[in-house]
Formats: sequence, C-alpha cells, structure tokens
Amino acid sequence: MSDNINFDDYEAEYINIMEKQHKVFGNISYYSEQKAIICNKILKYDNIINILEFGCGVGRNLPFLQKAFKTSLIYASDISSKSLQTVKKSFKEIIVLEDNELYSEKYYGKFDFIFIAGVYHHIKPELRNNITKRIYKLLNVGGVVICFEHNPYNPITRYMVNTCEFDKDAVLLNKKELIKIFTNNNYLYFNSGYMLFVPPKLKLLNFIEKYIKYIPLGGQYYVAFKK
Repeated sequence: MSDNINFDDYEAEYINIMEKQHKVFGNISYYSEQKAIICNKILKYDNIINILEFGCGVGRNLPFLQKAFKTSLIYASDISSKSLQTVKKSFKEIIVLEDNELYSEKYYGKFDFIFIAGVYHHIKPELRNNITKRIYKLLNVGGVVICFEHNPYNPITRYMVNTCEFDKDAVLLNKKELIKIFTNNNYLYFNSGYMLFVPPKLKLLNFIEKYIKYIPLGGQYYVAFKK
C-alpha cells in the first residue's frame, strides 16, 4: 500500500478524473443519486434533523442528500481543507466542519444520520477501528450510519480502483469486514445490500436492483448500523 493520498492535490481535478474514468458507463451523478435514494428508503425520514457527510470530498453527494432530506440540516466534513473550501463556495446552506473541529465535544451525539461513501478503503486498516470509535461519539442515540464501499468481488470495480490515480492507497474491504469493524465498536447492524449492478447508461433498468441486492456482484455495497 502506498502512503495515503493527499486529496488537496486532487481538489481541482477530482470531478474531471472521475468523469474521464467513468465516461463509458455514463453520468457519474447517477452513483450519488442512487446512494441518496437508498438512504431515504432505509431511514424513511424518521427524526432525521442533523445529517453529517463524513468524508464529503468536493461535495458530489451533497445535492442528492439535500433532495432526499429536504427538511434536514446537513453538515459536511473532510480531511482535505481545499475540498472543504470548494464545498463552502458551492453549497452556501451546508455547514462545513474541518476535521479537527468535528471531533470537539460540542458535536458528540449531534447527528441523527451519518453518511459515509467511499471513505473506508482510504483509511489505513490499522486506523479503521479508531476512526469508527470517533464516529460513534458523533452519533445520536438511535442514530444511523450508512456506509457505502467498493465491492472487491466485482472485477470492473477492481479495475477502476487499480487504474485510478487517487486510489493508489486503496485497501478494499468486503461487506463482512466492514460489518465486523462496526459491530466490534458497539454499532448494531440492521441492513445491507449490493448496488450499482446497472450502469448510468442503462438506468431505466435499475428497478431490478432491489431484487438482486444480495448477490455480491454489484459495483458497490452499503451497510446500515444503529447506535
């Protein structure tokens, strides 16, 4: 594994790199949209006042979270300060938290829902437990974490990760491994599935995904936990 990627170096070109790599499949906003839809179905608007996107990057997921949770207050955090500056400029209504600010006691128990997408494969394996414990402190009692990750069993996903310049530090983990990390740190697992069987160009066929979500061949997977 290489040293951790510094996402400040990719802030300006992140979207362009993603679009170039995925152009054969279609519009990359589809991936964010599907994640927000899944979260909406799992949570069903139940007492979701404060939402945190943990590891928001340049904010690709934020407009879709806003659409899915219209009445919620959305916060965003990331270790990349340059990415957070982009979020501040693009989304005036989003509350941006620097990484060191996020872990202050004022945010303990603050969030009803924490959204994490494509973050854990960038966290060094030996640090994952510690980060998961920190996230636990931020979650309200009864609050939910939904974590999305790349599926290492999908050969196209593995190829995309292996050829992506800002995934040079990636250590993929399967669904069982992710569940174990969270349940070992006192979270209650209650929902999961595989997703992105259908590429953006064939999105009219995505209705089939709810019927095959337990087949471990989707491009990504999600796992939901409660505190």
